[in-house]
Amino acid sequence: MAKRSTCCATTAGRENVRELENLIRRLAVLHSGDTIPAAAIAAELKEPAKSSSLSDGDEPDSLGASVERHLATYFAGHGERLPPPGLYDRVLQEIERPLLSICLAATRGNQIRAAHLLGLNRNTLRKKIRDLGLEVIKGLKAD
Repeated sequence: MAKRSTCCATTAGRENVRELENLIRRLAVLHSGDTIPAAAIAAELKEPAKSSSLSDGDEPDSLGASVERHLATYFAGHGERLPPPGLYDRVLQEIERPLLSICLAATRGNQIRAAHLLGLNRNTLRKKIRDLGLEVIKGLKAD
């Protein structure tokens, strides 16, 4: 069953029903448990629409450029010290969780279609879902 929250707000740019539906799906996939924290909903509503990520030059920002910018900020935050060991695994984990969640939401919980989209074997995807503790919501209403 899809999760509900009493924290509903009308926000500029969220009038589009499909965008709101995608927001609800994303929140439901990203937050396990019976409820979605109000802070998570507020954070999603504050973020600008994610239809395109444009840089100052009005060209789409590549994932690699975004990750490089984030890592540069991360390293700068540690000053002269290096970050704690295990950075590679932490970075992969932080990318893998939302990647799998968004693909599962896009395929309405269909693990076979999500595995195909990701280029993974379905058993590999199922193991990753289990290892990451992701909740899969199946059969969401099609657009």
